Amino acid sequence: MKVLLLLGTVIWIVFAAPPQKITCKKITEASGLLHSKKYPDIFWMHNDSGDKPRLYAVNKNTLECVATVKIKKAKHRDWEDISYINGDIVIGDFGNNKSKRKNLKLYIIDEPNPYQTDTIKVKKTVHFTYSDQHGSDVKNYDCEAIFSFNNRLYLLSKHREDRNTTLYKVDDSIAQKIIDYPIDGKVTGADSNGRYIVVLTYDMLYLLEPTKKSENIFDGKIYKKPIDAGQVEGVALSQQTIYVVNEDSELFTYRIEDLKRR
Repeated sequence: MKVLLLLGTVIWIVFAAPPQKITCKKITEASGLLHSKKYPDIFWMHNDSGDKPRLYAVNKNTLECVATVKIKKAKHRDWEDISYINGDIVIGDFGNNKSKRKNLKLYIIDEPNPYQTDTIKVKKTVHFTYSDQHGSDVKNYDCEAIFSFNNRLYLLSKHREDRNTTLYKVDDSIAQKIIDYPIDGKVTGADSNGRYIVVLTYDMLYLLEPTKKSENIFDGKIYKKPIDAGQVEGVALSQQTIYVVNEDSELFTYRIEDLKRR
């Protein structure tokens, strides 16, 4: 932690330890990051658009590639984030820079064993649309963040025309709008450990502690701190630690207790 005094205002900026370089050469433009619950020494990662449909298992300690797992019956148009739902892994193929895509998808797979498996089939494909997008409306329907909370999947949009985000709940083939929130940035990732939800923007980390009384994740305590980690694209949350990866495959580590410090 560091304190800056700016025009009489105290600003707490949270600093990570020096970043570590992910040495897996197959990760050319890191996008999604997930800390495995089943294999604690593993990060699951994927590239942004342009790669084949595959996940990379990266050792959390050495940051070397343990395995490349090909996902059969999947396509990689623009994968943006990765999460869990009921013990399965869900991959968000919903990058939508111009908000005109009609084939937004979620791929759900069993979590593979990174030490034994190099190919796995899609368990379920969810095709979805946004509940509030109609006709020629193509504003602010890009998305780079998916997470599960209370056994439900949620999305946070990345607005292009303002600095808000829209929270959606995935309900079968519809992403149901819950609320617009003035997050003051462009959301590029999110994750939850069951108690907290972390939301990542290009220059800020948000730690949310929802009340669980409603579907509005912003209804409880909200902690936020500026970060300086380059063009950040993915975030993963364990019980005490937040991991952030940028597009240059640099991994930054933050402590939850530092974000909660006033």
